[in-house]
Amino acid sequence: MHPAPARFLALSGPRWLGLVVVAGLLLVGCGKHYWGKPGAGPADFQRESAECARENAVLMGSNKDYGIVIADLYKNCLKARGWNRAQQFEPAPAGWFRGIEEDGPMRLEASPSPRL
Repeated sequence: MHPAPARFLALSGPRWLGLVVVAGLLLVGCGKHYWGKPGAGPADFQRESAECARENAVLMGSNKDYGIVIADLYKNCLKARGWNRAQQFEPAPAGWFRGIEEDGPMRLEASPSPRL
């Protein structure tokens, strides 16, 4: 029987398991989160994302052009409208769009004017 190489022994047991766990966590964190909805296009996401941002922002200033968007409420709003959030590798597949990921100030788009 041949003795095991020294470098294999150095990664046996808990060290090997730790290396596998770290590698797995790094792979999971490689993609960014995107939003998708069957049959929806970029204009649909742009409109609904802007509406959810405006609905879930603490407005700043008198003209209501800026606000601090509460990301969790924004995400819940998009989910309620049928959007699914999933981690995707870049470049994201067609039909997946980036949204707001964390609380923070931003310029809010004007509400779309009603069509007559």
